[in-house]
Amino acid sequence: MRHPPPLKAAAPRRGNGALAWVCAAVLASPAAYAASEAVKQAWLLRASADLDPRALAALTQISGSERRLLALRAYLRAGGALEARWSWSREQLAAYPSSAEGKAAAADIDAVIAAFASANPGFTLRANRLPRSLEVQIAHWNENRSVGVAAAALVASLERRFGSAPGAPDALALRRALMDWTPDPPPALAAPGLSPHGQARAFDFQIERNGKVIAGTEAASARQQWDAAGWTQKLHAAVGAAGNRFTGPLASPYEPWHYAYLHTPAAP
Repeated sequence: MRHPPPLKAAAPRRGNGALAWVCAAVLASPAAYAASEAVKQAWLLRASADLDPRALAALTQISGSERRLLALRAYLRAGGALEARWSWSREQLAAYPSSAEGKAAAADIDAVIAAFASANPGFTLRANRLPRSLEVQIAHWNENRSVGVAAAALVASLERRFGSAPGAPDALALRRALMDWTPDPPPALAAPGLSPHGQARAFDFQIERNGKVIAGTEAASARQQWDAAGWTQKLHAAVGAAGNRFTGPLASPYEPWHYAYLHTPAAP
């Protein structure tokens, strides 16, 4: 399968030649506006002007204009918080386990596991402590089915809003349309670069019995394996019993196994 050409890190308002050609084609043939891949690229160029360079670089590594637009929506919504939330470099991730915070997080995870074992004999709680580099996040984003479904729905929304309008929408209108749109259901992944796993401060738990996973990290089984079976509450109780140094579970997308680490103990 051939992917569309990568997004170029250019500011369209300065007169990008390809963008001018797209706009001219749109004006000449409005019927082709909604279906044109070139138009989606034009949307990306317009709406990503002045985007944080790290986010813009990530967009160039995402496959397909639809998934890029969905990621761009997340970057725009992050606003000024993007810098603080952005995934660490490989060097930072490698250094974290030996840092004071990394050691404290490891000890707090061990405390949650011990509290869970004490309250639930015969069952084992395990934690995935591996961070997700930006490269891994991008690879998952490019493959994940729920991301593809949400991305297609976003583009369909943009087409309904702008497809019949004469001319190309301006950057402000595009950004507002992207930021106002809400996916239903939300994709199972955070946009590349914005996952708390990218700063080694989020952890996924799973529950085992006799070496068999009975409550894993599959979104489709979250309600049945976790909520209905009572493990959501039991994990939450173990987190509280161990000192309440984590916040969670993640609400959107709903992941009862996902907890973020707090730098300082949470208030009672």
